Amino acid sequence: MSAKNGRIFFLDEIRALALIGMIIYHAAYDLYALFGLDFDFYSPGWDTLQMAVCCTFIVIAGISSRLTKNALKHGLVVFGCGILMTLGTYFFMRSQTIWFGILHFLGVSIIIYHLFRKSIKKTPALLGAVLSFSAFLFLYGLPSGSIFFGNIDVPSGLYFSKYLGIIGLPGSGFRSADYFPLFPWFFLFLTGCFIGKWFKERKIPDFMMNKHSDFLCKIGSSTLAIYIIHQPVIYGVLYAFFWVIEKGSAV
Repeated sequence: MSAKNGRIFFLDEIRALALIGMIIYHAAYDLYALFGLDFDFYSPGWDTLQMAVCCTFIVIAGISSRLTKNALKHGLVVFGCGILMTLGTYFFMRSQTIWFGILHFLGVSIIIYHLFRKSIKKTPALLGAVLSFSAFLFLYGLPSGSIFFGNIDVPSGLYFSKYLGIIGLPGSGFRSADYFPLFPWFFLFLTGCFIGKWFKERKIPDFMMNKHSDFLCKIGSSTLAIYIIHQPVIYGVLYAFFWVIEKGSAV
């Protein structure tokens, strides 16, 4: 089915696949961290899934920011949802409080894009994408104290305040169950913004304009709502499952 209204269904479908991967990953995390199931969660396989999901969400968010007519409004909504996640985790799962997670990061990044959108649009897309992605790779280890693939140590004196965790310099005392600082991740988001120029101008393969799965498109167009509710739902389902198992074994 072709996109009659100009919507690029490919973005919805890929976003939906990333969302499904995220739900699987978070369910595995809950089983390991909250329900004590003994398996090798911190393994290359799960780490790869997490990285693939995160990078997909962030790049598509950058692309979508280039396509939206009101990036500022969207950024504020996403950031507001991040604040709700902070409040929810703080009051109901304090050990898993999210101070600056993916929603906070995306909200702030979209707002920054809105503020500098004119300069971004004037930059050649290919040049901007290459430079942004290179900066992301160069700064990737910044929150852990090193850059350039671990070959350059960042002076420890820069990590002097927990409030700098927002920009990627988490000082002592900073902890967030979900953590995506502006650096290096903003450069990956910016990569998506530059790639978004080709999507905006429809300089993309025809198959990206076609709908291949109604199911994936419906999920992909409701990502934010699903993201907000998925963890409580996962926890509730797992809690009920183990409660039934425990009651059954006690009979």
